[in-house]
Amino acid sequence: MSEMSFAELGLDAAVLEAVNAVGYETPSPIQAKSIPALLAGHHLLGVAQTGTGKTAAFALPLLSRIDASTAEPQILVLAPTRELAIQVAEAFTTYASKFRNFHVLPIYGGQDFGPQIRGLRRGAQVIVGTPGRMLDHLRKGTLKLDSLKALVLDEADEMLRMGFIDDVEAILAKTPDTCQRALFSATMPPQIKKVAQTYLKDATEVRIESETRTVERISQFVLPVYAERKLDALTRILEVEPFDASIIFVRTKAETTMLAEKLSARGHAVAPLSGDLNQRQREQTVEDLKRGKKDIIIATDVAARGLDVPRITHVINYDVPYDTEAYIHRVGRTGRAGRTGKAILLVTPRERSWLRTLERATNSPMESYQLPSPTDLQKMRVQQFETQLLAFAEDGKLPKAIALLDEIAERNDMDMAMVAGAMACWMEMAQPGALPLEAPEALPEISAAPRRDRKGPPPGKKNFRKGPGKGFKKDGKPGHRKGGPKGKPAGKGGKPPSKRPAR
Repeated sequence: MSEMSFAELGLDAAVLEAVNAVGYETPSPIQAKSIPALLAGHHLLGVAQTGTGKTAAFALPLLSRIDASTAEPQILVLAPTRELAIQVAEAFTTYASKFRNFHVLPIYGGQDFGPQIRGLRRGAQVIVGTPGRMLDHLRKGTLKLDSLKALVLDEADEMLRMGFIDDVEAILAKTPDTCQRALFSATMPPQIKKVAQTYLKDATEVRIESETRTVERISQFVLPVYAERKLDALTRILEVEPFDASIIFVRTKAETTMLAEKLSARGHAVAPLSGDLNQRQREQTVEDLKRGKKDIIIATDVAARGLDVPRITHVINYDVPYDTEAYIHRVGRTGRAGRTGKAILLVTPRERSWLRTLERATNSPMESYQLPSPTDLQKMRVQQFETQLLAFAEDGKLPKAIALLDEIAERNDMDMAMVAGAMACWMEMAQPGALPLEAPEALPEISAAPRRDRKGPPPGKKNFRKGPGKGFKKDGKPGHRKGGPKGKPAGKGGKPPSKRPAR
């Protein structure tokens, strides 16, 4: 069914024209199964992983059923985060580009009520927003649902995890009985099932099963590393990986700023993305990443939720995630919509047993990541230097520079090779964060992978153990770790014993 065209699905002519303009050819599995059911007016319960094309799966058919001439809210979409709300609103705007006088309005917390209230008064056919702010407008009377034809819960399991489920149910209770409802979720925990049974009776269920929990086009790697060497490992990864744009995940908001400052000092175009930024700053950061003004974003799990930037080729887990769902959503920021991607996980010795849990959850063993040797690193730096020289050689100002260097060489009785060498050293020092042209003969030990020829603990490590740490059973399942915070258990489901992240 997924091989049929969008034209065969029965979409509205204006919607189909917009789809063709975007360049979509064939629907994804979730789209091929969801669109006919929603066009027929059925409630829908969709279970599919992130990055499978869920937004188009509900946006295209619902747009095909609305009255574009009426400027009243007809489609309401609830999203767990501001970033995802903006992303969905942009998608609706694209798919409705052939409609006249059509408006999509995103509303979310962190933004003044004034512009949102003015937008609601002007009129919008589609409202996309976070549950808390949506409920605020309903209570104020600035948002009315009398003409609502459809409501969508996007990433319902994430709303549950973030504590929004009560707000969601309050909003659902205020929708007309005739309102068509769709719920999309990567997983189906009991509370989400209860919501579906209450508000989506006799719903058509669409379940997209995959062999792996992550996108097949994502290559997954793991690098065991000592905690104090993580920055060294990250720096070397960024030097050798041919990435276009990358997201680096850390656990706390404070770490986003600290790591961004360290990478910026090393010459990278980097910015933090966390809840500490106001909405304008967050939007600007994402826009800079899209336009190539920034190449690296340091983010927390919540801040990057719903982020979809085509440039992102690499996801680096600087800190191990708190649970398997967080890992899946992290790596889902790359390899989306048919693109390829690469995910690299840095894991310390005490976190190594956590790998087994991740591999079981994704049904996808991770490959060992190999850092380059000093010789390989030397070759790479020479190649990069040569590329830069050739780029300068094509500059129209080159003849003037040659004349100046000839004059300097003659005045100081130097040959051109010596002048060129001095110029190369000057270029090396002049670039902020530039790495030396010559790689060190002996690189600091970074990898924490156990070696057969290693006897005793590594330098600076007194209690290094191979295999599962104390408090873990032989099969890698967590027990009680005495070394954890306040002697608490590692947590259910193999979660590493760490404090919850600041939102």
